Amino acid sequence: MEETIELRELIETVWKGKWIIAGLTALFMFAAAILSWFVLPEQYESKATVQVASEVQDTGIMSSYVAAEFTPIVFSQRFKNEVHMNEALQEVGVAKKFNPKNLSTSIQVGTDLVDLSYKSTSAKVANEHLTLFIDKTKERMNTSVKSTLNELEKTYTSESSQLSAEIETLIEQYNNVVVFNKLPEILIMQTLVNSQIILTVSDDQLTALAKVNGALHNELMQMKAQITSKSAEYQRVLDKYQSVKTGLDSFRPDPFIRTIIEPTIPEKPVAPNKVLNVAIAMIIGLMAGLGFIFFRQYWKNSASTK
Repeated sequence: MEETIELRELIETVWKGKWIIAGLTALFMFAAAILSWFVLPEQYESKATVQVASEVQDTGIMSSYVAAEFTPIVFSQRFKNEVHMNEALQEVGVAKKFNPKNLSTSIQVGTDLVDLSYKSTSAKVANEHLTLFIDKTKERMNTSVKSTLNELEKTYTSESSQLSAEIETLIEQYNNVVVFNKLPEILIMQTLVNSQIILTVSDDQLTALAKVNGALHNELMQMKAQITSKSAEYQRVLDKYQSVKTGLDSFRPDPFIRTIIEPTIPEKPVAPNKVLNVAIAMIIGLMAGLGFIFFRQYWKNSASTK
């Protein structure tokens, strides 16, 4: 014969154990209230919104390096760097370690805006620390770009020195060919200034010019073309060096990172949610009470059957 559980039996079971259910529910709610009001620390949340845009200023040759660094994603990742945030706290004399769980970032889809928030047990501290972390992130991004530009400056300096040495060697070789073949010094001057110069040429120099064959002429022309090409390349490297040097001296992260909404000073705590905690405790208490009385009833029935 199959056993069936009637609604009346369930109601009677619950009614018999009503005081147990009520007691457990009250106990859970009381514990949740004690924890929420007297044990769990209050959490205050400061919020801010930052714009990260690399297109706000024409940076010339630096544009690609700036664009690679100043993006919302890079800003978010650097903002959550525990090492750098602990450094920031130590710099202002705060011994407490940075807790990444208290910080959150969210990039607004389709924009260059980043929403930031930071929680602390004090409204003032939450505001001050969020401001500190934003400034520290700016500083680290600034340092990163400057480090890249310093390496770029060294590269251009090395390239210019190498090109200068190559040009010097080519000019020396060209001059040696001119002197060895007793050609007019005007050829040397034309090579140096890269333009046509009209000077008086002696009879001996005219005789020497008349003896210039095709091979010597081609050699001189090739050497002069190499000097011209290397000089143009040298000038391009110098222009790049000067651009990087100027940008390095005047670079600031402020145009690329702007605080749209300053860190707020929260007026009331966001956690713990005392009412919600008590409500959850009430539900858990009811479930625990119901579970207990149904298990007790089952235990009694199984014992009487035996």
